[in-house]
Amino acid sequence: MNKLIKYLIFLYTVTNWQLVKAQETNTEKSPILKSDVESTSAAKQQIPVYETVVISKKSIERDKTQSTTIVDGELLRSSSQASMLEALAQQSADIYVSARGTTHGVANGASGGIHIRGLGGSPNSQVLVVEDNVPDYQSIFGHPIPDEYVPSLIDEVLVIKGGDSVLYGSNAMAGVIILRSRWLTHEGYELQNDTAYGSYETLRETVSFLSKTGAFDIAAAVHALSSDGHRLNAGGNNVIATTAARYLITPNLKVSFRNKLVHIKGADPGPASHPNADNWYDVWRDNVSAELLYKYNEYKLTSLPYLTYGIHKLYDGFYSIDYIMGNKIEAQYEPSKIIKILLGVDPRRIDGRVKNRITKEHQKIKAMNEISFYSQVTVQPINWLTGVFGMRALNNTRYGSVFLYKSGLRLDLVEGLNLFARVTKNFRQPTIRELYLPYPTANPNLKPEYSTNEEAGVKFNSKYFEASCAGYRSDAHNLIKYFGAWPSAEVINIDNIMIWGIEATAKLKNIGPFTMHLSADWQDVGRYTRQNPSTKVNFAINFKHEFSSHRFNADINSEWVSGLYMNDYSRQAIKDVVAINLSLRYRYQIPDRKLSVEPYVILRNLLNQRYAYIKDYPMPGFNVLAGMRITM
Repeated sequence: MNKLIKYLIFLYTVTNWQLVKAQETNTEKSPILKSDVESTSAAKQQIPVYETVVISKKSIERDKTQSTTIVDGELLRSSSQASMLEALAQQSADIYVSARGTTHGVANGASGGIHIRGLGGSPNSQVLVVEDNVPDYQSIFGHPIPDEYVPSLIDEVLVIKGGDSVLYGSNAMAGVIILRSRWLTHEGYELQNDTAYGSYETLRETVSFLSKTGAFDIAAAVHALSSDGHRLNAGGNNVIATTAARYLITPNLKVSFRNKLVHIKGADPGPASHPNADNWYDVWRDNVSAELLYKYNEYKLTSLPYLTYGIHKLYDGFYSIDYIMGNKIEAQYEPSKIIKILLGVDPRRIDGRVKNRITKEHQKIKAMNEISFYSQVTVQPINWLTGVFGMRALNNTRYGSVFLYKSGLRLDLVEGLNLFARVTKNFRQPTIRELYLPYPTANPNLKPEYSTNEEAGVKFNSKYFEASCAGYRSDAHNLIKYFGAWPSAEVINIDNIMIWGIEATAKLKNIGPFTMHLSADWQDVGRYTRQNPSTKVNFAINFKHEFSSHRFNADINSEWVSGLYMNDYSRQAIKDVVAINLSLRYRYQIPDRKLSVEPYVILRNLLNQRYAYIKDYPMPGFNVLAGMRITM
């Protein structure tokens, strides 16, 4: 109750401050005099004018022959889901993300495992997350932290299905999730505050600021989440601060800097049948990068040095420092509309330190250094035919040389209708944890994983209707699997497995105020069924109505997940998941002012179903989150 009172006082203060600020801005405007116009015109003749480069939404997709899902950042910010990865999974049925409640957590008992077309899952090391062109994963554990991704500054997300190790290297076996942050596209600034309070003493606060002044851009955001959780020790606290700046030195040369600092605290509540007492974790992560972009006529050159650094503490004495550093350099050459050539070099160093804070014992690990040379050629000899061919030569200090390839074709039959087919060879090297850390076991003799992914499908897009259907198959070798429990646990490479399936989507749009979306996926996952559903269906209906300065938006979405098992070989079946959420939003744009107020309410698990994605980790019952978004 104290949190609720503080929240209401805070919301009242912020709302009144922004209303007063907007009013002051309007009343302080002075009349424009002729002398002002003349002096401004004279100044314009002396100050160099920089062209605003607006990047097309489609530019994030560099291979037109692959199966992808593109999600707008505003859709993610307005989602009724508890996390950004769960919101992504709502957009395509061949993406599955497990959950356990308000937060995902880390280490044992964590959720957020990402499966794309049957590969991936815990600990997500077969799905690569790339944030603003930087590969983002822990060097020791080889996977991202699900709770560190928030949509406050996201412009759009591209999900590549079937992997693309040619362009993105290790870990891009099942797929790649590419996040691109947004910048302001017009002169001025945007300040947004989003505050929400809900069930289980959940308090969420997000403040973002974007500005553009001539050749200089700034983007910054702070996101904070605090929750007691729906059961004992299921809550946590997350704070994520992002800052970015870029400067257009000349019309052809641009430099940008980014930094994201993350602090996550929480606990593993354990199975409901025998909960944990205090299995806490404390994680700090920092991602910093700089990008230099030069473009001249048909040439484009980028250099992207980056560093990902993390500190992890666990209740049992575990302490680790990990880092990944590299510099991704790419050159693009487009001599004509027929051909486009991309060349790149990607050196990385993956290292860290591990010790037990209680016993002071240090675990011996070895760093991994690698360098990759890759290329992609896009050919369009005629308007309706596009071919993409690529290869990557990766040299690792531990595993030697690795050769990867991909090839794809796309036929644009008529406007809005195209056929596509693609094959790619992907790769993942074992993580430091799998090689050296006895948590619960290690195997220094592990081999890298390989997969050959094939797909073929059709897409159609018109003013009122979108549809797609694709069949896919993944032939995977040397997959790394854990068997047994400590002290008899083992981690080994298994023989090859075959995963195949079919996914389809259909969308009705511009039907008055309604939009309807249906996505379904069925797959044969073979013997290794752990947290890998055979069937998933997503359905959503959106109602949007605007009149004058008002906008009302209602969104209801549902998810059905079937064929879930807790262990491999179809053991410990989990009951089918049926989840329905409802989001209601009202937005009022104050006339003649750059100020909007948007109250909203999110109703999750609308039918109060008792379900779980992870056995004995029940999801919350019916719960509510209400908030206010103010933009100026």
